[in-house]
Amino acid sequence: MCARLVSFRGNAIQVASRRRRCRNEPLRPEEELRVSSDERALDALIEESEDLHADAMRSTRTALDDMVDQGQARRASGGFDPEELASYHTNRRNLLSTALKGAAVAGAGVVGVGLLDSLTSPLFAQSNPDVAAAQTAASLENLAVAVYQKAAGLPFMKNIPNPAGATVVAFVTKTIAQHTDHANAFNGAAMRLGGKAQTGVDKPVFDTVVTPTLPKLKTPLDVVNFAATLELVAAETYAAETAAVSDADLRGTFASIMGVENQHRAILLAVAALLQNNLANLVMLGPPADKLPAAAGEVGFPDSFLKTDQARPATEGAVA
Repeated sequence: MCARLVSFRGNAIQVASRRRRCRNEPLRPEEELRVSSDERALDALIEESEDLHADAMRSTRTALDDMVDQGQARRASGGFDPEELASYHTNRRNLLSTALKGAAVAGAGVVGVGLLDSLTSPLFAQSNPDVAAAQTAASLENLAVAVYQKAAGLPFMKNIPNPAGATVVAFVTKTIAQHTDHANAFNGAAMRLGGKAQTGVDKPVFDTVVTPTLPKLKTPLDVVNFAATLELVAAETYAAETAAVSDADLRGTFASIMGVENQHRAILLAVAALLQNNLANLVMLGPPADKLPAAAGEVGFPDSFLKTDQARPATEGAVA
């Protein structure tokens, strides 16, 4: 027997546990997904996102402080070993080459085959890889802030009828603040390690993904789906860095913030599902849970495991 529980832990969308004897076995009637009749407010979901963010930032600040201490000690002893740097970039290139080639073959649409060599080239090969990774993470956070701000200013986003309009505004405001916190944390680490702050956005993503897509955004559903895609890119990048970086504290930072990005995506996917099914009236603070579709609590988690085929290269946002 394998059990699966899909729940937002006390938020408006709650889903009952369901069990399967094996992955491919259909559910028995009594095991069908059910929505709880608990009518708690949807704003609790945003509050939970803030709680997760706060937990992540506490562990992040501790980890980044430890990373800075170790980096300063390493520089005092002569810096990074050239062989260590070479090994890091070789392993990183191999990891991303495999992931990006798979994405290109599958038609993922985020990275083209023609960009593969430039995106996986060992840029800044003689620099501190921890600084480069922190700067790249900051560039992705800056990109998220810029996209959310741009999207919020689109005319059709300003005119979303309530209650959906108020819910979207609350989520966007909170999410921008969280991404700003993440960028500041990563930049703080980069600077204290001797690097520069990354105040710009991830240029390859902005130029090849964001710029072509923005003119095509015509509805709130388009914006929500696009934002969910960018959150996935950030989450997958941090998942890849969790496996790739050698510093244990930095690894913990990527892992903790990755969880926040995943929750952002889950909320966006849930909202997108309601919009797509003409249920915008349920995108509200305090929706009637008994009117939500049965899959409302599950749609935010479409994958059993987080992939890394859309992860960005660790040096993509690095600045010299």
